[in-house]
Amino acid sequence: MRPTSVALFFTLLICTQAFGAANENATVKYLRANVALRQAYALEPDAAPALEKALQSPLDQSDEKLIAAASEALTEFQHASALGTCDWELSVSDGPNASTSHRGAIRELVAVAGIRARLRFRDRHTKEGLQDWLAADAAARQLSTDGTITSVLISYKLEREISDVLEPELGKFSRSELDLLADGARRLPLGMTMQSAIAREKLDRNDLADVVAVANSREDAIKGLTAGVPILQANEQKAAEIIDSCGGSVESLRTCIRKQSEFYAEWNSHWSEPPARFEADYDNAFITASRDNPIVAKFTPSLSRLRWAEAYSQTRWMLLRAAIAVERDGATALSAFPDPSSGAEFTYSRQKGGFRLESQVKDNGTLLSITVQDAGAK
Repeated sequence: MRPTSVALFFTLLICTQAFGAANENATVKYLRANVALRQAYALEPDAAPALEKALQSPLDQSDEKLIAAASEALTEFQHASALGTCDWELSVSDGPNASTSHRGAIRELVAVAGIRARLRFRDRHTKEGLQDWLAADAAARQLSTDGTITSVLISYKLEREISDVLEPELGKFSRSELDLLADGARRLPLGMTMQSAIAREKLDRNDLADVVAVANSREDAIKGLTAGVPILQANEQKAAEIIDSCGGSVESLRTCIRKQSEFYAEWNSHWSEPPARFEADYDNAFITASRDNPIVAKFTPSLSRLRWAEAYSQTRWMLLRAAIAVERDGATALSAFPDPSSGAEFTYSRQKGGFRLESQVKDNGTLLSITVQDAGAK
């Protein structure tokens, strides 16, 4: 959490306690877990980056001290991850100024749970390590349910980091442990899709339309943009340039905003297209739509990049589930876990002491894949 978000974080905790007590909302338990973690162990105000780095670094005594202190917090964390309801209750009226302190809380907790999973795998407390791993993955997915694009992207990042914890261990598990993992993976919450987050954030909630809704003059519109659009950093000159580029009037500005909404709706309806085709068609359409519309040009995230982010995440997850199944039941299990990019089976190849599964999707020029080495293999 950023230091400026601490007060908002505790306010959210207090305000959601009554709701959570009656409806078993996971958010309440996640926030309690983060409070317990910070009471038990001295962390910097924004500890998530350091904890995520520790998750990927060689284990040492500092990790053991952290986990020893975090026991109570992780118990509450596991209880939260087992609940079916996770409503972060972000206020639509707050728009881009809504508190997002919960993102830092989940990032911290997922990293700590992942560190304990690594320690437990190391010490051959595998069942307990798998419980930590499943809780961490569930929490990453539940973060996305706040309905924001950024939280969905963070959830993808957290899932990738947690998968990196599990991959080196897959060849060491017993049949019963693989059964536990496969069943737990199947039961994990789905989280929110990127398509749904775009609809929620850009269509159901239209921040730009809201900030100029009551504007009666160009000056009102300038004030509305500078106060309600954080990316402008309260720069009235930039706001004025945007309005002038739209035509100079309040109505022409509203027209630009309406056309941006229509652009979002059009391309969100194409989301099921393969990412490569989506990218090619979308990028051409964006050039056309943004040519005379600074709202589209300056305030529209790259939907093709978001489409690829989802494709990468879906492919990595299916590769992991397929690897679990192959390790447990052999290569014939691949047919139940098709490559999301093509619908075909992943490419399977034997490796020394294990096997490799490969997708047809490339991230930064490298095919997405997963390698499993049996215990003792070098």
